[in-house]
Amino acid sequence: MVSRRNLDRSLASEKVDIVFYLIMEKKGQRMLKPLKLDTKVSLKLVRAIADNTIIPSFYDTLARNLRERGVAPGSKVQLRAKFSAVHEMVDPVLKGTRILCEVEV
Repeated sequence: MVSRRNLDRSLASEKVDIVFYLIMEKKGQRMLKPLKLDTKVSLKLVRAIADNTIIPSFYDTLARNLRERGVAPGSKVQLRAKFSAVHEMVDPVLKGTRILCEVEV
């Protein structure tokens, strides 16, 4: 028999696809351009970002990593989590694609 605690631990380490979008504003219109950056992070990190319980230095590190990956300084990037069917079975809220945060690079 599998304990609930072990199940929660294994699910917390389940990987979630992160999709990055460059935010561009022209004439009051906000447009999103997908960036070709493939990243997977753990479900517990996604939940921490969504719940705003992550340490503030995370966003500085994320901005620095995006600059290293070729994103122009001064631009804004939106992060979205793309959940799979496995995540939806765990928690019905975790389905589809959800906006996590926006970062100024």
